[in-house]
Amino acid sequence: MKKALEKFKHFFPALAFFIGFAWDSITLGRMVYSSDLLFLLAYYFGALILVILLSASKMDSHLHAEPGWKLSKAYRVRNFFLNREWSEKWTSRFTWAVQFCFGSLFSALVICYFKSSGSLASLFLVLFLTALLIGNEFLQRRYESFAVSLSFFCLLGTMFLNFAIPHWVHRLGVIWFLISTFLSLFLCYGIWKLSGRPLKVFFAPIAISALLIVMYFFNVIPPVPLVVKQHNVCLHFDRATYSCQVESPTILERMGLSTQSLSWQPSEGEIFFLSSVFAPNKVKANIEHRWSYYNPKTEKFELTDRISSSRMAVQGGRESGFRTYTKKKNLSYGRWRVETALQNGAVIGSKEFNVREGVPNGQTWILE
Repeated sequence: MKKALEKFKHFFPALAFFIGFAWDSITLGRMVYSSDLLFLLAYYFGALILVILLSASKMDSHLHAEPGWKLSKAYRVRNFFLNREWSEKWTSRFTWAVQFCFGSLFSALVICYFKSSGSLASLFLVLFLTALLIGNEFLQRRYESFAVSLSFFCLLGTMFLNFAIPHWVHRLGVIWFLISTFLSLFLCYGIWKLSGRPLKVFFAPIAISALLIVMYFFNVIPPVPLVVKQHNVCLHFDRATYSCQVESPTILERMGLSTQSLSWQPSEGEIFFLSSVFAPNKVKANIEHRWSYYNPKTEKFELTDRISSSRMAVQGGRESGFRTYTKKKNLSYGRWRVETALQNGAVIGSKEFNVREGVPNGQTWILE
């Protein structure tokens, strides 16, 4: 029995990882509720307390203040509670707990950021988070280092607050991303100040925050919590029912192995692109459609139109997403791509299709 338990202990981290990730995929993969945010907030504050505990270390006696000198609150807290060295048993408990909190946050954030990822650049960020999620299962001993724990806490804090704040304030945009970044950095500063560690320990959180800001302005960070639920290109759009005519998809198109095609001729009128974007209840955001044409000479997609209007302001709360559309006429035949994006921001989702000459022979499609 003991041997079996010892073997199980080796597999427990991996088992816990897969169970937790599967649960997040089932729940967060469909909808984010207030209870989900409360759980994630509990993990975040749990990690905050644990990182503070891991900052504990013995202080030299000469650092004690001389009589009559006013002690700072941080100094008094540190001298009273953090002026100690944890036993190996307690250090192991703290690192296991912080590993659990970090893993829970990573698991949820990977899913939420993946859902909002609509470009190759933002997908790389999601893959990086996935790598950290997997790596977290092997980093328990590394979390004994206060610098490592503080750096991970800064990264996770910024990514979590960037996701959570729009739920709470019902807005998203550059201002709220900067607020989430500086709030996370401020908390890291407070932990560092309380720890009494050298300034170089705080360099990593500063660098991480600066890098995330640069990535945001280069549209690398997905615009969480927006998610494209559906999008399609079609003809003869009916605004009353959000229905239109699409080309009957081939087997390969149904399997996602071939690009959608649309037969069209000028007499058919405009080509419409419809999309539905989910946002949490009361969240508001302006979106746009970016139409790009594939130039055979340059072998690149070239932006032709950036379309937005007052009716493309997302009103959150509809489970199947906020519906909107744009239209174009006098198109060139060939490959096209339309990106649904936050206005002047990152891409939420994109769709490629071929426009070919011919009489449409399709079926009715309704945007739910």
